[in-house]
Order: sequence, then C-alpha cells, then structure tokens
Amino acid sequence: MARKRISGKRVQALDPKYQNKNVQSLVNHVLKTGKKQLAYRLVYKSLELAQMQTDQDALEILEEAINQTTPSTVVKARRIRGSAQQVPRDIKPETGRALAIRWLVASARARNNLGMANKLANELVDASRGQGGAVRKRQETHRMAESNRQSAG
Repeated sequence: MARKRISGKRVQALDPKYQNKNVQSLVNHVLKTGKKQLAYRLVYKSLELAQMQTDQDALEILEEAINQTTPSTVVKARRIRGSAQQVPRDIKPETGRALAIRWLVASARARNNLGMANKLANELVDASRGQGGAVRKRQETHRMAESNRQSAG
C-alpha cells in the first residue's frame, strides 16, 4: 500500500476579465505552443462576437454551450472474453465539462469560417442553441452508450 500522501486537486486560476473558470479552461484548450496572450485575445474576441450575434451575456452563452455539450456517459473499451467491447460508463461532471470544452474547440477548429475567433463564436452560439459539431458529438456518444448498454445488459 502506498505510504505517500495523495495530492489534492489543483485549483484552477480564474481568467482576468470575467473571473470565470470555464473561460480560463476554454483559454487553456485554445492555447497552442505556449502563446497564452493570443489564446486570451481569441477567446475574448469570440465571446464579444457571440454576444453581438445573440444580444445575450457572453458568459450565459458560454455556460449554455457547455451545458448543451456536456456528456453524462461515455464508452470505454474493455476486454471481455478476448475481444474489446465498448462499455458505457457514467462520468463525473468535471470530466464531462472538460470533454465539452475540448469538443467545442475541436469543432470550432474544423469549421470553414475566417479566423479562429469567428469560428469559436459561431460554434458557441450554435452549441447554445443545441446545434453544431460539439452537440452532434455528444449525441453520438450518448447513442453509442445506449446501443452498447442494450447489447451488454
């Protein structure tokens, strides 16, 4: 048995402008090659663009987009009787939130608009309305979990 003290969870810093951990997490996922100032600029610009498009508060749009894309279950590969099967697993809310932010950024990068700020703004607006690539990814994940739950149980 390990004798070492188990380390606690790290406290994530809040972003300077909105004092919000979801914005900070989004910045950290947009970040490439250590250019955090650029990531802050992109995220803040995209939040402003999303706010102008919808006439809603930027943080409300972000929260709604994250809520719409957060999965409750995922499928994990497990070896059962020599073959790998996809087994559905419930996940913690923090893990779901991290997945949602990752999917939002990936879907934004896959878009064909001009500029990352525009792409991210459009993805956030679409996700807050229940559309877009990240929401499709969540629905696909839930579908996979449901179909594998049927075959397993």
